[in-house]
Amino acid sequence: MLEAYLKDLAEVVNIDCGSANVEGVTKVAHIMKAHFDSIGWHTELVDVGPKAGKGVFATNKPEATTYDIMFNAHLDTVFPEGEAERRPFKIEGDRVYGPGCGDCKAGVIAIFHALKNARPEDLERLAIAVVYNPDEEVSSLSSRPWLREMASKSRRAIVCEPGRASGAFVRSRKGRSVWDITFHGVAAHAGNNPQDGRSAILAASRFTIEVSKLADYEGKGTSVTVGVIQGGTVCNTVPEKCTIKIDTRCWKDEDGREIDAGIENLAKQNWGDGITCEARRVSTSPAMPVTEASKELVELVNRAAKAAGYDASWVDAGGGSDANRIAEAGVPVVDGVAPAGAGFHSEREYVEVKTIENRIATLSNVLSLL
Repeated sequence: MLEAYLKDLAEVVNIDCGSANVEGVTKVAHIMKAHFDSIGWHTELVDVGPKAGKGVFATNKPEATTYDIMFNAHLDTVFPEGEAERRPFKIEGDRVYGPGCGDCKAGVIAIFHALKNARPEDLERLAIAVVYNPDEEVSSLSSRPWLREMASKSRRAIVCEPGRASGAFVRSRKGRSVWDITFHGVAAHAGNNPQDGRSAILAASRFTIEVSKLADYEGKGTSVTVGVIQGGTVCNTVPEKCTIKIDTRCWKDEDGREIDAGIENLAKQNWGDGITCEARRVSTSPAMPVTEASKELVELVNRAAKAAGYDASWVDAGGGSDANRIAEAGVPVVDGVAPAGAGFHSEREYVEVKTIENRIATLSNVLSLL
């Protein structure tokens, strides 16, 4: 199985499929559709819009209206055109290298091999959905409605983002909001009449101090990060405009809504005579919390891992994935149940070969335990 898995992984790693590369992502979609066709599954290429490549839906029960379990991984990467040719798939020692080898190609291929090698009686008994979406690396902007639709039809979900370097899986993820706050002041010459100016940068700096106080690191585990500030034109002019970009994170959606309300309230305050402030939430992603239902799924995966010969471990992650969007549908979900690695989104990205077979076995074992 390992030899076949690595051959299949090499094929998709050696294709440029950054999120904006519609042709490349669609090429990978065709490959995965053919794989599932080869084992007799019902398959469809899914059109989620012109800005993304095709997604793939596969199921062993085409007549099903609900699914016992949904497996998800994404087909796109963060890398530019030419990256696959520049540093193609390779194995060095006990690690696999190549663009997107871990995030998320290892999981894409692991799902297929887990289902290819599943017990026939499990496939007969269960209705299984496989959802490969094409644009996770750009927040699944085109595929979100499809993900929500499929999640709402499923009793539980496993997302096969890569396992952590430690081998751990992910039981919860923080939600996120991104804000643009723009300040408008009054320009003036810095030498002749600076007193007539109203500095947008100074207002933005004051706002940054106050908005940062909305974080609660030790209590609720929330964060508010002003990561970008852009303002002014030349150093001898009082700056008329300044924009800051804010990233917020939360374990619970209600805490995120509280922070959002705090940002809106701050934006309405007076930040200086002659200063105006505009606040716009650019995007939001729900939290993936630990729930009683997800605890049961964690325990199920623990038993499946034990049967595969190892003890599963779990982490709570600050970053987001499609598991957040699946959780929004009220479906118990866990993430990172795929071969482990590290260095994602960089040239250092790798997958640990020793984690491949037991992760595939874990996914197959989950079916036996349902």
